[in-house]
Amino acid sequence: MNARLAARLGAAVLCVALRPALAAPDADMVRLAQSEGCFACHAIDRKKVGPAYAAVAQRYAHDPHAAAILQDAILNGHQGTWGVIPMPAYAPDGDLNAQQALDLARWILSLKPAR
Repeated sequence: MNARLAARLGAAVLCVALRPALAAPDADMVRLAQSEGCFACHAIDRKKVGPAYAAVAQRYAHDPHAAAILQDAILNGHQGTWGVIPMPAYAPDGDLNAQQALDLARWILSLKPAR
């Protein structure tokens, strides 16, 4: 693990420990995801370009570092976990701050697969 990722994970763990475990209300998170363009590649319950958010929640259901991992992927982009198509960073212009990314990550992790 590189030092940058370790520092981000440490900061995220601290944020998680100091903040209530519940993410912002669903409607707020949907609006934030829409405004940041997340739904161009993701849907809640079906695969698009990227994985369904419910599939992300299922994959990380037992990972205690999941919120920090997703926060980092949202802020800095990521490639390889879900295939070869990269997820771009969604904060290059500063519109999405670290707390908003963490709230989005927690919301995604709260979703359940469609039955």
